[in-house]
Amino acid sequence: MLKVAYFLIALLLVPAGSAAESVGNVGSAAFVSGDVYVVRGTERLALAEGDGVLAADTVITGSRGRVTLQMHDESKIHIGRLSRISLSDYALKEKSLMSGAFNVLWGKVRFFVAKLSEGSGFKVSTRTAVLGVRGTEFVVIVPMPEGIADPTTMALPENLPELITTVYGIEGLVEGFSPTGERVLIGPGVKVEFTNDGKIKFTSQEKPVSIPTVKPGNSPAPKIPDVPKPSDIIISPPHSPPPPQFLY
Repeated sequence: MLKVAYFLIALLLVPAGSAAESVGNVGSAAFVSGDVYVVRGTERLALAEGDGVLAADTVITGSRGRVTLQMHDESKIHIGRLSRISLSDYALKEKSLMSGAFNVLWGKVRFFVAKLSEGSGFKVSTRTAVLGVRGTEFVVIVPMPEGIADPTTMALPENLPELITTVYGIEGLVEGFSPTGERVLIGPGVKVEFTNDGKIKFTSQEKPVSIPTVKPGNSPAPKIPDVPKPSDIIISPPHSPPPPQFLY
């Protein structure tokens, strides 16, 4: 119960944006290759370049599927093969993002989040991590569970396992929470694993110094430290962001 309660609290840390305009398309498919679908209500629809994306859609890719979502606030979401990602919230006011929330069930997803205005928020959730970001670029990888015969099916298997979430920092800072209450900051060039037993592991050669850890109930939160940027980014050469294909 503690694990579930903490995740519910973490989800509430991001503004809901209920007053924002979230009706209609919140983005579109800027690039599509292979078997890519969107689940909308009770339908599974093939996604083609130029098709709109709604705030409650689930995007699914098969073994040859790749897609880039261009959101109306200039954020970009690059989704690799064998991925399943849901938009649980994407509220816009004109072309400014008020609140965005994605749930990565499995797959490889690279997020480029446009700079947010004060009071807005962007969140990415998996079964083993909650990530809060503010105008940054990072990658989330969750393995597809075993035993799924058709990764593009609408039906989800019961009792999905809690698999390791891997996060790569490219630019900016990502604030990560584990279900057990651990809190870390992920900077450029840092690779972090959120395990299924609530642990957080740094597996890169470079990691931030003085990473604060906060348990629920501790106050005030420690000052966010400066995170040194390594000379060699884990995912790409220095000063050269990797193209979307690196996920595929």
